[in-house]
Amino acid sequence: MHISTRISGALAALLFVTAIPHASAHHSAAVFDMTKQITVSGTVEKWLWANPHSWLYIRVAKPDGTQEIWGLEGGSTGMLARGGWNAADMKPGDKVTCSANPDRHGNHIGLLGDVHLANGRVLKAAAGAPPPGLLGPGGPPHPR
Repeated sequence: MHISTRISGALAALLFVTAIPHASAHHSAAVFDMTKQITVSGTVEKWLWANPHSWLYIRVAKPDGTQEIWGLEGGSTGMLARGGWNAADMKPGDKVTCSANPDRHGNHIGLLGDVHLANGRVLKAAAGAPPPGLLGPGGPPHPR
């Protein structure tokens, strides 16, 4: 009985340790205000077609002439591909207008909605898909 208790304890510890990366990898869209929608227009800095979430970075000109970079989080490549998106849809220098759910704290990030391309094509956010997850404490990945 003493050996089985040790084995059970070791197995429980192993299960706990292997579950930690999965628990910390789960993200939430709670950082976004899902009751609000904004429109962001600008020039594509970077389009990261990646898993678990794609990111679109846009350089936006402010009325005072300064510029800021907005990071818009999209879904996984599989989810976006099912909606007709692909890695070649956008490239640096392209002009786009996007809808997004803004960050609750005023940071220049948002949950990506529709993207209107300069050629008239509209990439629609996947209707009915769960919102992509997001950000760890460090915020979105920065364009490299």
